[in-house]
Amino acid sequence: MLSAFLFVAGALAARVHPHQFDSSAYAAEDVIERDFAIIGGGAAGTYAAINLADQNKTFTVVEVTDRLGGNTRTFRDEATGASIDIGVQLHEDIPIVRDFFKRLNSPLAPFQPSDFGNPKYYDFDKKVALPNHTRPNIEGDYVAVLNKYPFLDDLNNLPNNVPKDLLLTWPEFAKKQKLSPASAEAGLLWPATPGNPLDTTALAIFNDGNHVELAEYSGAAVRSATHYNSQIYDNALAELKEHVLLKSSIIAAQRGSSCKDGVRLVANTPSGKKLIKAKQLIIAMPPVLDNTKYFALDQKEHSILSKLSGKHYYAGVMNNTGLEAGVAYTNVGENTPYHVAGLPGVVEIAGAATPGYFFYWYNSVDPQTQEEIEEVTRNTIKWLQSESGVEAVEPTFQDFADYSPLHLSPPTRDIANGWYGKMKGLQGHRNTWYISALFVAGSTQIWNNTRNILPDIIHAAQS
Repeated sequence: MLSAFLFVAGALAARVHPHQFDSSAYAAEDVIERDFAIIGGGAAGTYAAINLADQNKTFTVVEVTDRLGGNTRTFRDEATGASIDIGVQLHEDIPIVRDFFKRLNSPLAPFQPSDFGNPKYYDFDKKVALPNHTRPNIEGDYVAVLNKYPFLDDLNNLPNNVPKDLLLTWPEFAKKQKLSPASAEAGLLWPATPGNPLDTTALAIFNDGNHVELAEYSGAAVRSATHYNSQIYDNALAELKEHVLLKSSIIAAQRGSSCKDGVRLVANTPSGKKLIKAKQLIIAMPPVLDNTKYFALDQKEHSILSKLSGKHYYAGVMNNTGLEAGVAYTNVGENTPYHVAGLPGVVEIAGAATPGYFFYWYNSVDPQTQEEIEEVTRNTIKWLQSESGVEAVEPTFQDFADYSPLHLSPPTRDIANGWYGKMKGLQGHRNTWYISALFVAGSTQIWNNTRNILPDIIHAAQS
């Protein structure tokens, strides 16, 4: 492991030239001095930026895409006025959510189960309609586990001595704990659970389907009143534009070991290279090695972050499908354990609030291209047209999103060896903080965790 790290570090060091961090090597307008550098403009990065702005702190957000919002994505058709959320759909109806939407002038509305359409069930692999299938509901035994292990909601609180049963795969856990058939099946049916749920640990299933998720699906949820969840991020960008570098990435970094050393970052931007000098660095992107390789990781950081990986999940929008409006065409296995849908494949094709538009989610164990995913989705729609007896029309794909890596986690053996505690130990190390979706699954909890850690980050910058 050490030799591998030294090779990586050496290779990176060979590409870093000391003059890159010298202000005199840049035009004055290309040197940015701030209290904080935020890498990533998704849920965590945007929430941190708005809160820092409200406290009169200075910052720069570096975002690799052309927008803020991360996994909150909305397709907007300016010609027709269509607005379709294809990423984050719901938020728990609690003050932090209402306050953030209000702060960014975006109206909320109560979630209605009909927002997702009435479900009809099919086995997309076998090409079989399942008109008698019903979705089971979570029962009390599932909730009893969440209540017994309150750290399942937020793995920041996971003990180093993780209960062994929680590291079993879900089928093993359900059998050993004698979960009711309804809870055992329903626990695998959260719509955005990526990968093969039959290989997923009980820890991950409960962390995804936690108290927040249960509250949302029981009715204590809100969503954008205009089906435009991205509005908060569009409004944030309009407000923070001069402090945001879009289509930009970090290509070199110096991070000191003491607070007074701060950090220096070289950003590659559409207008050339910029030198960012900040007191503290906030990593608000998935901190997998592919994303952090230019941050000159030390041995401690590398040994922890190298364990981290995510899963593959995709979404898109289409129209001209010929499918029935107000229906969620849902993929379930006819004869599979817990009726788990086959992989890779479409999870669901759901009618959007705008007539004529549908969005879909797609799950795969291995990475797939947009062309491969849209071909499978097209074939699924063609079969649904035939099965439903509607006109065979060619669907038009309007938008596509790759949410990989989703639901980051280390291997099970590393969880057992205290990985989450080690990750928490990196907070503040070399003036660097991590606020992305490492310990929680949803935007609501990401905002809450970011709010909780910001005082420590601000204090470090003042030291």
